[in-house]
Amino acid sequence: MRRLFTTADVTATKHTLAWAVQKKRITPIGRGVYGTGPREPTPLDRARAAVLRCGGEARGALAGVLHGLDSVRLDDRPIRRDRLPPDRVVHLGGVRCADGLATLVDLAALLDDLTWEQALESALRKRLTTVAAIEAELPRLGASRVPGTTRIRRVLALRPPGAPATESLLETLFVQLARDVPEVGELVRQHEVRHHGTFVARLDLSRPDLGFFIELDGEHHKDQPVYDAVRQTAVVAATGMLPGRFTWTEVTRFPNTTKRRLAELARRARASRGERPVIASDLPGSDRPLSA
Repeated sequence: MRRLFTTADVTATKHTLAWAVQKKRITPIGRGVYGTGPREPTPLDRARAAVLRCGGEARGALAGVLHGLDSVRLDDRPIRRDRLPPDRVVHLGGVRCADGLATLVDLAALLDDLTWEQALESALRKRLTTVAAIEAELPRLGASRVPGTTRIRRVLALRPPGAPATESLLETLFVQLARDVPEVGELVRQHEVRHHGTFVARLDLSRPDLGFFIELDGEHHKDQPVYDAVRQTAVVAATGMLPGRFTWTEVTRFPNTTKRRLAELARRARASRGERPVIASDLPGSDRPLSA
């Protein structure tokens, strides 16, 4: 990320700055703000420059992008002007920025439930805040009628108590998708498998009580497919659970087909344990991509 500075940050004269611009050592990014290097300003450069110019903090979508939260994109909505207390401000991308908790509160008023949950899980994964910290803030938010407070309560109510954060956006999307499958419900996260006291594997998503677990194929590192196959074999041998493997494309582009496959996996797992299969109602909706 290129470094930005204002004319107040340097002792250079206007002529010196103009010479540096001419030599393409710096680039003007709006009134009184410059960026290092010759390349054209990006939307993120311009958004950060606006924060530097007004002397405030990055808020909302901009703060979400600077924190690297899942599914948050820059938009054209105005940057909030109210000031945060010093203990709620961090420095990111060369600008003052709302911390993780304040950013999630801002985003709750801007995003839908699915997208905010995706941002939430990534914030928890990055240890920018905790569920306990968010819940502690809710009484104040409710009393002040802060926009998005109802959304925060609604999404937090879906999380099993004490559940760890998902470990990727793909995991979050799959957890959200599985909630719409009556045979499955809420998946267990990071379940540890042991055989006679010996550690076998930690499953990203599973339903140990029903007898199946999920393997998700995102972008693999070298040798990752081989490692996954060995681990899957070890888990099946140790537990007898059925594996289900799903790809990014299946989850994001063909969610209803994926739901049907997941429901069938759950039914087969129950049948293999001699349980009576669950009769699921038809799932509403069409094959549209999940928000990501």
